[in-house]
This record gives sequence, structure tokens and C-alpha cells, in this order.
Amino acid sequence: MKKFKILYPYLILFFLIFMGPVKVGPITFSQVWKIPLFVFLFWQVLIKRNDKKLGFIKWSYARATKNIVTANFSISYFFGIVDFIRYMMFPLMFEYAYRNIKNIRKLDKYLLGFAQFVIISGIPFTFGLLESKAKDVLSFKDFDSYSGMFQNSHGAAITTTTAVLILLAYIKSKSSLIRFPKLNYALLAYGIYLIYLTYIRTGYLMFVIGIVFLFLPKKLTLKQVLSGLGILILVAVGFYILLESNEAFYNRIFDIRNGKQTAAGSGRLLFWMASVELWYNGNIFEMIFGHGFFDLIMHMYQETGLPVYAHNEFFTQLGQNGLLGIIFFIGYLISLFKHILKRKTLPSYRLAMAIFFLYASLMMTQGGMWFELDIFMVLVFVKLEFENVLRKRMFRNA
Repeated sequence: MKKFKILYPYLILFFLIFMGPVKVGPITFSQVWKIPLFVFLFWQVLIKRNDKKLGFIKWSYARATKNIVTANFSISYFFGIVDFIRYMMFPLMFEYAYRNIKNIRKLDKYLLGFAQFVIISGIPFTFGLLESKAKDVLSFKDFDSYSGMFQNSHGAAITTTTAVLILLAYIKSKSSLIRFPKLNYALLAYGIYLIYLTYIRTGYLMFVIGIVFLFLPKKLTLKQVLSGLGILILVAVGFYILLESNEAFYNRIFDIRNGKQTAAGSGRLLFWMASVELWYNGNIFEMIFGHGFFDLIMHMYQETGLPVYAHNEFFTQLGQNGLLGIIFFIGYLISLFKHILKRKTLPSYRLAMAIFFLYASLMMTQGGMWFELDIFMVLVFVKLEFENVLRKRMFRNA
């Protein structure tokens, strides 16, 4: 039985994520179990030990706290608090992991193990052993989109894409943790297949961007340019074949639902325009502090017929949190990018840069906070910081 103890955390995590969409009164099970986690992390990080913080972590805390101060907080206070908790998870988990994970080897096991777990979790769903509890905003009658244990297909695409790229990074670096290379190559191929099954264009874009930054050489040679062109041609040909041979894939790429052409980008341009319109027509206080969640969603519903976010974090923050929300978000992105760039000589630099840019692409095409992606980002950036600390120690002892 001791051999199977390593599986217990993954089984618990699978249960928590799988049951996430289930309603518990006015909220979901996902929100229920994250509340005690938030309280625990808040106590451990900010109350028990309030240490000096990295720049991007400060911006991240500011970004989260901003959700509590909006023009109409008295109306949408519940949603403001929910968003505060959601956005606080990343900095709290980062600081907790940085203090409590003792070494890089252990962190590598967590990171690789979680990536493998995310991909393996798709097996019971693709083989029909389990039925997903996902609640997608849009239903597609002409095809089924893979959601797995996640709350929707977007969550599945985002998390699985990140997991595949992390697994690829460990295979690429020939990590000693990859004990069964052939099995992990098979797992990698299966993960790519799962990304395809989501039919989520955001996931496809994230995957391409991640691959580019993961394999981008420091100095280009003619051989590398030709190899890169060859890979791009291969991907383009494969993409074209899929479009021609798979009607469901074609319909999803070109926004054809139930035999009808829909707005380009799933109506994203309309969402963005509605968010800007809401912000522009507000008073000075609303323009600086934002209209809050409720007003943004209601305005979206009036303008587009759908009670949704703006499908772009910049526009969502503009409508919900105003100019301050935009400033804190951009400040967070710039600070995080500089943090990574200063560590470009470290082994995890390419992976960290790939994660940053796939995250940036997600923010431009979808937005929001995704808990499983937060876990990946925390582990990758903590790993990068561990390497930075070790490098400094080596220079001091040299």
C-alpha cells in the first residue's frame, strides 16, 4: 500500500477538479473548496509570515485587491469578493510554494508529475469510462468538445496545452526524471490529441506560441532557419488536411455552429466594443475604478445577448476595474516579463518565457484566472527563482 501513497494527492486533486462545476447553492463546488484553501494560504503567507516580496508578486496582490474597490461594489460585492479570492490565489500559492518546497529536485517532481497527471486524467473520458460534468457556455450540436475533468472545454484546452509543453520541456532537456522515455513520448502524443479534441482555438494558439518560445534558439543559424521553416510547412500542411477532412474542426475554426456562420472570433469584437462603450460612458469615478462585475455583465447581456466577460483581460479589466485595473494588470505583465528576462542564463528560462507568452496570448483572446494554469505558473516561476538563488550562492562562494 505504501507504493500507492504517491497517488493519493492526485486522486484527491482529480476529485476536486472533476466535481468543480457541480452547484452547491448559488456557487459551485470549485468555489467551495477553494475558500478554505484561500484562508489557509492567506494565514500562512500574509499573517504568519509577511516576508519581502518580488516585484511581480506585489503587482499581483494589487491586481487582486483592486476587485474590492469599484464604483458599484455595493451591488456586486459578492462577485467582487469572489474575483478577489480568485486573483489572490497565484501570489499566495507562489509565496507558499517558494517557502515550503525545499529543493529543485522535489519541485521538478511536482511540476512534471502534475503535467503527466493532467494528460493522464483524459483517459477515462476519451474511452467513455467517465462522463464530464463540464458546463460549457456554448453547446455544439455537430460535435463533442473534450472537457475531461475541467469545468469547460476552454479550461481543458488551456491546462492540457500547458501540461504538454511542460512535459515536452522535460523530454527536451533529457531530465533524469523521465524514466520511461517511450511511455512519455506516447503520453506527449496523447496530450496533443487531447488539445485537438477540445476544438478550442485559444488552446491551439497557446500551443503554437509555447512551441516557438520553447525551441527558439539564442542565435539563429541557416540550419535552424531551414529546420524551422520545414516544421512550419509540416504544421501548415497538417492543418490544411484537418480542415479538408474534418468538418467539425473546420466549423470550429471558422465559427460555423449548427450550419450557420457566426460572428468572427465568437463575437469577441462585439464584446470588446461593449466593454469600451461601458467604460467611456461612465463618470470620472467609474472610469478610474471601473463599473464592477455586475454592471459589466449586464451591459454585455444588453449589447450582445450573452452575460459574459469581454473575452480579453485588457477589456474586461477596463470595464470591471477601470483605468486602475488596466494599470495593475499591465504593471504585473511588465514586471513578470522583466523578472524572467533577467534570468535568461538559467536552465528554466526558455520554459518560463514560453509559459509567459502563452499566458499573454490567453489574456488577449480569453482572459480570466484559471486555477490549474496558476499552479503550473507558480511551479515554473518558483523553479526559475530557485535556480537564481543557487546561481547567486555559487558566485558568492567562488
